[in-house]
Amino acid sequence: MPGFKSTLRAGHTPGHSAVAVQSKGQKLVFWGDITHGDVVQFDEPDVTIGFDEDQAAAATARDAALAEAVKEGYLVAGAHTRFPGIGHVGTDSDRFDWVPLNYSGTL
Repeated sequence: MPGFKSTLRAGHTPGHSAVAVQSKGQKLVFWGDITHGDVVQFDEPDVTIGFDEDQAAAATARDAALAEAVKEGYLVAGAHTRFPGIGHVGTDSDRFDWVPLNYSGTL
């Protein structure tokens, strides 16, 4: 389907995927459980948890997803990140950093 793409990011579960929506030069990637907490895993992508069915694959998928998000500069929406759960991945002195979008309660 034009504007939609799925990328396999297996590890957390065997079929774990990221879904990208792209239009007019803008891209948003929904990556689900690539991370389980931005406090640790953005600095240390190799840290895994028991919920990852294949921990080595999950760490590899996470590192690849974070690096791609930095390189391409697209928006990311995922579980287990700081409110509002949508933002960009940047870099810092440790490794990667979560940069949430500014949120406003008004339209």
